[in-house]
Amino acid sequence: MKLILNSSKYQWILFYLILYSFHFPGEFTWSGWIYYHGVFQQILFIIGVLLIILNVLQLNSRINKFFLIIYMVSLLHALNYQWVYQTQLNFHLFEYAVQNFGILWKEFFPFLHEWSMVHYFPFLILILFYDPFLVFTRYRVNPTFLLLIVYLLLLFQSKLNDQTLPSIHQKQNQKQNRNQNVNRFINHIPNDSHIVMIVLEGVSRKHLIGVSSNYINFSSLENSHFYIPMPHTSKSLFTWMTGESQINSSRIQSTKQIEGESLPFLLKQKYFYETKMIYTQSIYFEGMNLFFPNVFQEVQDKTVLEKKFDTQKKYFSWGMDDRVVISEFKHLNFDSQPLLIVVGLSQTHSPYFTHSHQDVALPKVLRHTKALEENIELIDELISYIKTNSKKETFLFITADHGESFGEGGAHAHNYSLYNQEIDVPFLMYKIQSNELLIPKLGSSIHFKQTLLDLLQKESHRKENSQNFFSSNYQLELVLKTWNSEIQRGLVLDQKKYIFHTDKDTLYEMDLDDKNRKIILDSKLKEQLLKKMYEHMQN
Repeated sequence: MKLILNSSKYQWILFYLILYSFHFPGEFTWSGWIYYHGVFQQILFIIGVLLIILNVLQLNSRINKFFLIIYMVSLLHALNYQWVYQTQLNFHLFEYAVQNFGILWKEFFPFLHEWSMVHYFPFLILILFYDPFLVFTRYRVNPTFLLLIVYLLLLFQSKLNDQTLPSIHQKQNQKQNRNQNVNRFINHIPNDSHIVMIVLEGVSRKHLIGVSSNYINFSSLENSHFYIPMPHTSKSLFTWMTGESQINSSRIQSTKQIEGESLPFLLKQKYFYETKMIYTQSIYFEGMNLFFPNVFQEVQDKTVLEKKFDTQKKYFSWGMDDRVVISEFKHLNFDSQPLLIVVGLSQTHSPYFTHSHQDVALPKVLRHTKALEENIELIDELISYIKTNSKKETFLFITADHGESFGEGGAHAHNYSLYNQEIDVPFLMYKIQSNELLIPKLGSSIHFKQTLLDLLQKESHRKENSQNFFSSNYQLELVLKTWNSEIQRGLVLDQKKYIFHTDKDTLYEMDLDDKNRKIILDSKLKEQLLKKMYEHMQN
């Protein structure tokens, strides 16, 4: 047995068995193991087995060992992707990564930032097994001991309880507007009013609650809930403008009919709005360039803004210094026809860019908070500018494309969790000239288009509409899904929220604030709810 364990051939085999058996996220359950060992992963492991067999047989040993090392490094990155983002790596994600490699490679180092000791440890074992510099040739460490450590680390990691968000994102004292009145309902928006919509990047409702503004008391968001159906940027922006979630596709699926029924197109056609989109990220991603320029009269995205502000503002992988928006607003004519201006910001996208403190060594939660504070300072400047330069009432909407996870339940970034840190976004309407704040008690981005069109009509011409979240009879039924992954499905129904964990085959019921979570054991009820999640078509 000792000779076997000290043999490099069998070290590879033992190491590979450990990876195959235990290197996946979540609990050690059979359903979880099956989920994270789908067809794509099985093919990857079979390729590895063939390379190990060639290595054991010592056929072209140097070449085989080289390819085996390269392959194992790639496999470990794939396994760590599953672990960090807690989703199954499949053919769709692989195809998506290949198609968008030119953009996604910039996320490699933020991805490494999410690794813990258990993710790095297999690479140490590879070095010990391969020993390229002959450091351990004479003093080889017993591989069984290393493998045992890996196993224990995996066990420990999988049993960790949900991490809580650091206190930096907890509620802080509001400096101003502490007594600002909040209305839940509104009957009408004059159709000659300006409409400005600011979409924050990766900011949940709880993130914004603790941030101070000169004009808006964000702590008023405390007792509201506003849901997006899928925590992914391009899909979310599409939903805001069309009312369609398209949760079963990973990319925007637009048609001429959808474009003709979009919010910017209808406002231009019915009420003669001038429509413009200012987006500090690039629209040349996931088909956004095939939709937004077709529904807005003008689109200024990162690719355009970089040329305008080539030497003045700083950029980062996904976006740029959001202060370029102020310069764009100064070119708008607020005294002409009504304006619809949709602004998409980027600084709070990973790696969380700040122009005042650019030390990337700062904890990511601190960078995110600082970037958010800078965005709110920007919004305050925009409010001040509009107050001074517009005689018309301006309705300012502040929301986000999705939230962001910072370790809650083991989740990181966004896309793969349906808990509130990713899908419960801030939403408010602020009347700039009147200094009035309106926050619906409950709402969703799938009903934003219909709500706004409803409010622009006169009450006498308005049909009874339960999809207006500023009306007293509003009811929300919303199907939720993780992006490009079946790791979770969800449902908001009758003031309750349901999340189905595919890897555990477990359905949870909870309050809208994610509290009082319990497993649904009634098989008939579970079947009914899952049927709604998988078959319900959103309007």
